[in-house]
Amino acid sequence: MSNLGFILYLLFIFSWFIHLTSRLTFLGNIRFDLLLICSIFVLSLIFKENSAKYLGKKTTNIIITLILYLIVTIPFVEWPGSVINNFENWLKSLAFYYFTVTLINTENRLKIFMYTFILVQTIRVIEPLYMHVTLGYWGSYASMQNWEYMYRLAGAPHDIINPNGLAFVILTVITFVYFLSELSVPNMIYFIMTTPALIYALMLTGSRSGMIGIIVIAIMIVCYSKRKLMLLGVMVTLTVILIINMPEAMKDRYISIIDTSASHSGTAEGRVSGIIDDIKLSLRRPVFGHGLGTSLEAGANYGNRYQISHNLYAEILIELGIMGLIIFISYIWSIVINIINTANKMKKMKIQNNYLLSLQKGMMTFIVMNIIFSFASYGLSSYEWYLFGGLSVVLLRLCDMPEFTTAMA
Repeated sequence: MSNLGFILYLLFIFSWFIHLTSRLTFLGNIRFDLLLICSIFVLSLIFKENSAKYLGKKTTNIIITLILYLIVTIPFVEWPGSVINNFENWLKSLAFYYFTVTLINTENRLKIFMYTFILVQTIRVIEPLYMHVTLGYWGSYASMQNWEYMYRLAGAPHDIINPNGLAFVILTVITFVYFLSELSVPNMIYFIMTTPALIYALMLTGSRSGMIGIIVIAIMIVCYSKRKLMLLGVMVTLTVILIINMPEAMKDRYISIIDTSASHSGTAEGRVSGIIDDIKLSLRRPVFGHGLGTSLEAGANYGNRYQISHNLYAEILIELGIMGLIIFISYIWSIVINIINTANKMKKMKIQNNYLLSLQKGMMTFIVMNIIFSFASYGLSSYEWYLFGGLSVVLLRLCDMPEFTTAMA
């Protein structure tokens, strides 16, 4: 039955990210994703003796603290009704943590899960890219000066994510296909075949956050490499080739990160002023916030725009207040510590496992990138922090299993 729960979790991963309920109407009508979540949860409770041990971990305790905080503070927020309405979506994201730490209890399951996750994320990128090449699909646009617009690649019609969201998916795939490519020939072939398409799609998104993210990933890759100068030279060469072949509008958009005279500089400055406005807005209710998922309402009623805060940390301040921000930052820090402790434990106990080592590097790179990316992206009710928080616990726990250790020298 534990195997059944894991299989259903893989099905949920596929359905959630490929958006089966949108593509197949009858699945949406029966709330297929919610049914999967409930089924997996029931199986994990009934057969908990077969589930992985996760209680007692600091990361889990912080998650429990966050849940209790959200429940206890409902009477004190601006819009309690909105919080209750938003709770379902947040719990769906939180399910990624619970299912990951509960059901992924062996290296084999971890491998199957990661390959499934990477595959569905790759599909999310290749689908809109294919539509762009064959049909001229873009999905979004950006405003410039003088009422001009530039088209940007976004998610496919069934995958409603904006260009920055698609850029984040691309960064996620690039990170893990690179670090896992050294493990086998098929992995290396997958990396070689997908990376050019991923980089091209990233350029088409026009995402400045994505460009900063890829720079962070490149720096982390160089830091982990044993051939730093050679790798750095290859990266510089490829970057120059990419810039030369980049459309002028795209060049101008990326230059606007540092050049205030660029035609896209207005939106770049808007991001900075937006963060300042969000911080001012959070001071209306600095202790407990306006409520889970209410940054859109708060901005519309008391701020300057009808828009979700595009900064995770400002979003949390608005919705959960300073106490909520402290809890969530503690959660992020616990993930970082889990990954560091995994590396230290593998070194100290002389664990001979290339897969865990490669995944640990990928995880650290992803988390560092996501911490920086989150300054330009919301994410309190998104899946990524909860999924990778769970994976950090899984990695640390697997290091304690006898089959992964060797005798101390």
